[in-house]
Amino acid sequence: MRLLRRSMKGMPERYRYMKHYDELRRAVAVMLVLLEDATPWMEETEKAKRATTVAKKMLANVR
Repeated sequence: MRLLRRSMKGMPERYRYMKHYDELRRAVAVMLVLLEDATPWMEETEKAKRATTVAKKMLANVR
């Protein structure tokens, strides 16, 4: 995320690309959260079921 932000700082006319930057930043953030939540999926517990439900809702909101 830091590298992405630094790459935009030196860019001329960056205002033209801010929409794409924001969309990419959101997608990367969602991906990181989903990867962090993937660990409980390996276990068959109630916590795993909740994590799966939350991740599905987040993914549906991104699409």
